Amino acid sequence: SSGINAEYGGFGTAFFLRVLAGEPVLKYNAVLKYPYYQEPGVPDAYGDIPEYGFQRFPFRILCMVLNMLITLAVSFAFRMLFTKVPSLQKHDYLGAIKDYEEAEFKEDFQKGGKKNESNL
Repeated sequence: SSGINAEYGGFGTAFFLRVLAGEPVLKYNAVLKYPYYQEPGVPDAYGDIPEYGFQRFPFRILCMVLNMLITLAVSFAFRMLFTKVPSLQKHDYLGAIKDYEEAEFKEDFQKGGKKNESNL
């Protein structure tokens, strides 16, 4: 239904957190330091002195889980918002409601094409 809006929200947030976490392979330090962050220039447990800091916290998993939760929450919120307040459907710039209505029509058509007469 409103998955397009939710996917942009979830992906954008996860991407933002992932970029801020830094990456030694790409040679930039973290702006957002999760717990157990290894500072650059400080000897680690093996006596090596890293040139770039790195995260010991499983932040990639955290970003993935946050992406999923944000996608579900935003999808639910947009679906409720657009179905409960029809006047806001004009602000559906990504066409999520149109796709939802087309899916309902196809489902109804596959069931025999007849509307329930009690709804009329």
